[in-house]
Amino acid sequence: MNEIRFVNLHHHTTFSFGDGFGTPQEHVERAAELGYSAIAATEHGNVSSHFQLEKAAVKAGIKPIFGLEAYCGAVDEEHRGQFKNHLTILAKDSEGYRNLNRIVSQSYLDFHYHPTVSGTSLAAHRRGIVVLSGCSGSQLACALLGGKGIPEPVGRTYAWDDARYVIERYVRLFGDDYYLEVQPFPELERTRKLNGAYEKLAKEFELRLVVGCDVHYPKPEDGEMQAVLHAVHRGHASVDDAMREWNYEVPLCLPTSEKALSRRLVATGLSRAAAWDAIETSRHVAESLNVTLPKAKRLIYPIAEKDLEPW
Repeated sequence: MNEIRFVNLHHHTTFSFGDGFGTPQEHVERAAELGYSAIAATEHGNVSSHFQLEKAAVKAGIKPIFGLEAYCGAVDEEHRGQFKNHLTILAKDSEGYRNLNRIVSQSYLDFHYHPTVSGTSLAAHRRGIVVLSGCSGSQLACALLGGKGIPEPVGRTYAWDDARYVIERYVRLFGDDYYLEVQPFPELERTRKLNGAYEKLAKEFELRLVVGCDVHYPKPEDGEMQAVLHAVHRGHASVDDAMREWNYEVPLCLPTSEKALSRRLVATGLSRAAAWDAIETSRHVAESLNVTLPKAKRLIYPIAEKDLEPW
């Protein structure tokens, strides 16, 4: 099987509790089956899958990438409201992984409805961190189109100035380590609106687009589990109620080829050149992320002869 050069940098397993299906090992096995060279774990609000991801990835000969999909407040202020924007955060090196853990730890101290990552925490622990703008529920997406407690722009399609403000704040913090995340979901009107806008903003700010497939389960046939998990986790009366809330026909699994991924990106409104550049950038970003999880030294207790005598 040919190696897939694309690397998905936005990926959930069962450790995204109530919103992901399949163990890290099952996700790694699927990635290896398809010919991927690397796999990320960006769970909702936690880093609990990282050990299992590394163990399975090393065994399969695949590079593990460690990250987080954060419940993030505004980048420039403490946020205490119920609505949280999503942000994709990745560790670049050992310093970045320490900072990722500090960000997560602080988010539980600042817990409100979800573990909350504030702009203050991001600024304090930004070294060694790569940030993707996030899914359609990100601060940038909501600045453009409304959502997560932000009203839709009145009398216009996009709130460009609000989006530019958000980008400027993130670029000030992360510079070239900030990327605009496009997703391959032409079935969703919101994605179709966002991807074209991101292509325009990327040119304006000289930023790179990167693809995030927002994987939630290993194989296409596992998609029905997403509705089951949502029904249980979100308190729906039935699976049918959950299905009325979200389009479960959207495939949240790894693409089987780069050509198929490119076609879906173009169908969202991206130009063909932008789609392929975003795919290639995923590999470029993955190559810059090199983390080995820290290991504690094994404790060895000295044993004297008398310790071996029967009681």
